[in-house]
Amino acid sequence: MSKGNGDILLRVEELKKWFPVKKLVFTVGHVRAVDGVTFNIRRGETLGIVGESGCGKTTLGRLVLKLLKPDSGKIMFDGIDVNTLNGKRLLEFRRRAQIVFQDPYSSLNPRMTVLEILKEPIETHKMNVGSIEDYVVDLLERVGLRRDHLYRYPHEFSGGQRQRIAIARALSLKPEFMVLDEPTSALDVSVQAQILNMLKKFQEEERLTYMFITHDLGVVKYMSHRIAVMYLGKIVELGPADELFEEPLHPYTKALLSSIPIPDPIITRKRERIILRGEPPSPINLPKGCRFHPRCPYAMEVCKKEEPALERISGEHFAACWLVSGK
Repeated sequence: MSKGNGDILLRVEELKKWFPVKKLVFTVGHVRAVDGVTFNIRRGETLGIVGESGCGKTTLGRLVLKLLKPDSGKIMFDGIDVNTLNGKRLLEFRRRAQIVFQDPYSSLNPRMTVLEILKEPIETHKMNVGSIEDYVVDLLERVGLRRDHLYRYPHEFSGGQRQRIAIARALSLKPEFMVLDEPTSALDVSVQAQILNMLKKFQEEERLTYMFITHDLGVVKYMSHRIAVMYLGKIVELGPADELFEEPLHPYTKALLSSIPIPDPIITRKRERIILRGEPPSPINLPKGCRFHPRCPYAMEVCKKEEPALERISGEHFAACWLVSGK
């Protein structure tokens, strides 16, 4: 997929979020969910965020939407510091930046009909859309549902239909930016493809900007212009999607990509399978130096002592690895 063009819509600098670990009334440590993350997203682009469970992907998505308060760092949305927003300015930001959660059943109010679910954000933001019911019907038809679904409740729909409703709710406010937090991971493969194609269609029609969070490498390659690979709260590699898949730089990225099965058993091309040692370290008690070094097959002495910074290796390809940087 070609890279997104245009100016920077979202810029994140040295973002941190540590969650305290309590024992009785005392803080005995911190979970470093997001620990000094920097990246940007261009207008009309999709940035994929990929990594193992617990690496900080979802926390990062909630931070950029101000659903969580960061401990430090800067989040700039279209030149506006998100951390300073409140009142009417925060409400306007909420209209421009939306989220689609992983589990549509828990994100939809079970006591509200589809009409009520879709009307609520429109009325809250006092949007001038003419007839609200006609506007909602149009939204439903755009996501593949019908007028007769208006008066049903979430439990009357399949998982794929519920996710379509959640997407329609996010689109109802005509946003510019959407965080998609594993929007298809709970769905069947055939339904996944329909939802992903629908999201790509909306992006092309309305020049939406996506931050796509997933652990599915096939999905992230299909959806993303660029991909950021996270490990224990850090971005360890960031680059164009095609380039990252063809020439991964970081040993962790290489290990992730080596786990993708080759779909055709007749293909003679061999792929080196990289088996990582042990389990990821505890996010409460991180190792000194590079966080990946206890599992890395190429770890050097410097990896155990100093943490590498995310540096430009070539073009738009960045990596945080002493082996790659050659220092």
